[in-house]
Amino acid sequence: MSTKARRDRSPGGVTLLEALLAAVVLAMVAGAVIMPFAASARCTLQDARQTMAVNLAQDMMEEILSQSFHDPEGDDGGETGRSTWDDIDDYNGYQEPTGGIYSFDGVLVDDPASVGLSRHVVVEAVYVSGQDVAEPATFLRVTVQVKYQGNVMTTLSRLVYANDS
Repeated sequence: MSTKARRDRSPGGVTLLEALLAAVVLAMVAGAVIMPFAASARCTLQDARQTMAVNLAQDMMEEILSQSFHDPEGDDGGETGRSTWDDIDDYNGYQEPTGGIYSFDGVLVDDPASVGLSRHVVVEAVYVSGQDVAEPATFLRVTVQVKYQGNVMTTLSRLVYANDS
């Protein structure tokens, strides 16, 4: 084969420009393909956190509602913590900070979906029209809020009647 014939053939390789162009196209396609999966993962985490918030609020509400409306001992003396509380209004103002949410039996909730969550309880006396406010309240409004990084995720509220019968 003559040298002229060898020079007329193009070399059989990929140029640097072609390789860079292929890399750019591949990066754009990969980004477009991965984006829905990333969004799905973010939504899944948000859904798990919302479910955890509702469960934590329900657990606290059930714990509170299992207590007596009136203090069985007649006063709040000696009730130093959650494990010794024996009536609904003992929970007023109770808060569990981020990373410090405990179940009723004192076990730290360490589920990954609970990271960043906090729990808050308010118990308010509710008087009906014409009721003397000097008398004990007939109703208590129990409100449990679960927050994620300070933003309310879920709120449960329940009106409890003083059933003395």
